[in-house]
Amino acid sequence: MNNEFFVRSKPAIAIRGIHLDLKGLPPTSGRLFELLEILAEARINCIVVEWEDMYPWKTYPELKNETAYTESTVKKFVSKAASLGIEVIPLVQSFGHMENVLSKRRFKHLREIPDNVSDLCPLKTDSRDIVLQMIKDVLLTHTGIKHFHLGGDEVWSFGSCSACKKFIEKHGKASLYLYHLEPLLQFLNERDIRPIIWDDMIRTWNISEVKKIGKQADLMCWSYGIDPFKFVTRETIDKFMNAGCNLWAASAFKGADGAYVDIPYVQARIANMLAWVKCAETIKMKGVVATGWSRYNTFVSPCEGLEASLDTLVLAGKIAWDSKIPDDISEWVDGFLKFCEKKGIRTAHFSECRRLSEQLQNLRNSAFACARNFLQQAHLAGEPERINPFRTKDAKRHLLESLKNVRKVAKQWEKVHRTLVPSIWLKKYTLSRIEPVKKLIDIVYRKSSSSKLQF
Repeated sequence: MNNEFFVRSKPAIAIRGIHLDLKGLPPTSGRLFELLEILAEARINCIVVEWEDMYPWKTYPELKNETAYTESTVKKFVSKAASLGIEVIPLVQSFGHMENVLSKRRFKHLREIPDNVSDLCPLKTDSRDIVLQMIKDVLLTHTGIKHFHLGGDEVWSFGSCSACKKFIEKHGKASLYLYHLEPLLQFLNERDIRPIIWDDMIRTWNISEVKKIGKQADLMCWSYGIDPFKFVTRETIDKFMNAGCNLWAASAFKGADGAYVDIPYVQARIANMLAWVKCAETIKMKGVVATGWSRYNTFVSPCEGLEASLDTLVLAGKIAWDSKIPDDISEWVDGFLKFCEKKGIRTAHFSECRRLSEQLQNLRNSAFACARNFLQQAHLAGEPERINPFRTKDAKRHLLESLKNVRKVAKQWEKVHRTLVPSIWLKKYTLSRIEPVKKLIDIVYRKSSSSKLQF
């Protein structure tokens, strides 16, 4: 094991995890295995994998996308992780964030609200059975696992349908939540697999209600701000502990600084990870997982990619092991990534990925600013005689130039990611950055011209 980049002889946190969210910019099969090698070098010993539509679903094949991994790839991934001392924890959504399931015609009758594809109705006959079958599908490729994450967070429309409202009036919200989840928890516990669920839907429960779920599942407390305890208060954590719950912490190494950003806010990510590690170390939490969201939900554009976040990824391992940040963060990251590259693990592309991602973000912001400037120049409300044709023309030129620059950098961004992510997902990502700019320019131009711009 490499000792050059770590201070302590023993880790601050026993289980040091990374969350891999595959519903945006999923790695190629080859890169998927390389990521395990990077994690092992960063002393990560746990990976929570949210397979989503990249999983080779058997019972419900309509849930997989066109580049889904094969069953063989998933099995090899789990096997390689084990050989590197990394525990794999699969994550299957069970309540909220069910977009990949509920958007399909076959399952639309299970929605809590007819036009909301996010949340299952817990009282519909097939709701629990669908999730149970998905769990069984995943267990076919994940033999010998110790934990299974069932999500359970952000069920925004929870208790909204008439049947659920009546149930809550009679039994309470906690009882409805448990009605749906308890059979799934029991199924896993009977197989000596400990379930994990996110904590946010549990935070308002009284201690007797928390005890009911604490006996059956671990709670993973998540909060991604610079001060994570602004949303998960110390009082809430104390309540969970007093109820006898096994607790995990969830920080974030990426995917927590905005649904449409292209780079992580490094200082916020470091502060958040360090705060959670200090807390977990103090109260003896079971483990800490740094999440890496790829989309805020299945139905929004992808946020920053993993390859542009390799610095915060490896720093998650450093912080979880040493419970401190390096004296010189940039120097540590640069040295660590070069060390990986020398061992044959591709990391040399990171600086270019980060640079181009940052450019892409700045250029989009500049384009939006240009659009605002154009509207201000071309539409002097109530004073059309004050419009300066030269200024308007110049603003329009800047507007079109901004789109050209976004397209140029997007092409470079795709090129540097080639072989790391399937090309279809690279194109989808760049289109999600280009098309809003193009549409905005078209709209503001048509406000002042009867003709449409040709792009």
